[in-house]
Amino acid sequence: MTTPSDPGLVHRVVGSASIWVLGRVAGPRREAPVLFSDPNALYVDLEGFCLGVLGARAVQVPCGVRTQLPTLSTVDLGSTVAVEDGGIVFGDTEVLVTNIVDTTVPVLAPEVALRCGARLADLAADRLDAARTELAAGALELLAAGDPAGADALLGVGPGLSPVGDDVLAGWLAAAVSSRHPALPTIRSAVALTASERTTPLSATLLGCAARGEGVPEFRSLLLGLANDNDEMTTQSIDLMTSVRRSTGSALILGALTALTTLDV
Repeated sequence: MTTPSDPGLVHRVVGSASIWVLGRVAGPRREAPVLFSDPNALYVDLEGFCLGVLGARAVQVPCGVRTQLPTLSTVDLGSTVAVEDGGIVFGDTEVLVTNIVDTTVPVLAPEVALRCGARLADLAADRLDAARTELAAGALELLAAGDPAGADALLGVGPGLSPVGDDVLAGWLAAAVSSRHPALPTIRSAVALTASERTTPLSATLLGCAARGEGVPEFRSLLLGLANDNDEMTTQSIDLMTSVRRSTGSALILGALTALTTLDV
């Protein structure tokens, strides 16, 4: 790997990531094409998975390496970065994964999950219209029924690196893992079957994370707040998530609400 003694390398910074991400960046040197780059985040395609380097102001997605960098050096799309020995080298920067973070959702007992669904409906149902209006008619109802056609109707729906339909599915999957939803195997299989063909590399990777029960910190805090009857923590998480670009946060909550209120399907 490039070392600080190399002429082109100026900065070596530490980062934190999940065990899954650490497993991906460990190992021999590989070249990863750049999919997206701006001052807040860098996303690369590493052997079919989308991995990110995240600045301090980026959304802390579970497939990324978190740093405290105020800005990242931008990299040309289509160029490559080096991934090796637990680090990612881009431009004049090397980011090393030195800390592990927990990106997993809490496990909810059945009676707790039911209570969480009811409370989430009270606190957030009227703030999710932005996400609902972007979905195809009947798609959410199919998902609520545990019908794999719901996954088919939502996958890839909407613009951007993380389409709103995928965000709904990610929220549903993560909450379903948390609550051990009876339809989880069916929906998880339906998503895994076509996600790589139907949506962006980043979104497909995030759906895979959600299917393992991983999510952004605000989503984890939302479920923890609900489980502990902590309305302040829950409301703060809802506020943070609904302020995220477009309807991403609202869509995640909508997916979680759909899972937590349909545990008897």
